[in-house]
Amino acid sequence: MYKGEIIHFIGGITEYIGELDQTEHPKGTGWYRIKNPCYFVQQKSPDGKSITLGVSRIWGVDKLYRKYVDLYCPPDSLIEIRTLDKNGGFYKSYMNQLERPSLDKIIPPTGADLQAVRGH
Repeated sequence: MYKGEIIHFIGGITEYIGELDQTEHPKGTGWYRIKNPCYFVQQKSPDGKSITLGVSRIWGVDKLYRKYVDLYCPPDSLIEIRTLDKNGGFYKSYMNQLERPSLDKIIPPTGADLQAVRGH
């Protein structure tokens, strides 16, 4: 079920978009693995009158996180799985996120950088 599809997994704290792993989960019943996960990001317009939804991958810098999320759904919880349309905007945004190059290092700001931002 859902093989070769990108799904929107709704239920729980965070909604994920990704590929539902078709193999039995190592932790057993009630667990799901979403491969290449992304989540929705809400962005407010500069004028504050509208909100748009974007898609963002979660693994960030290479090797910071593995490229999957494990979810547990108790038997009495409500979940919904929607299949993304391959011609739709969410699917295109998802694919763009997967193709986006990853950062390979993070350079933390120095005290001088912070002073420059503050204008001192």
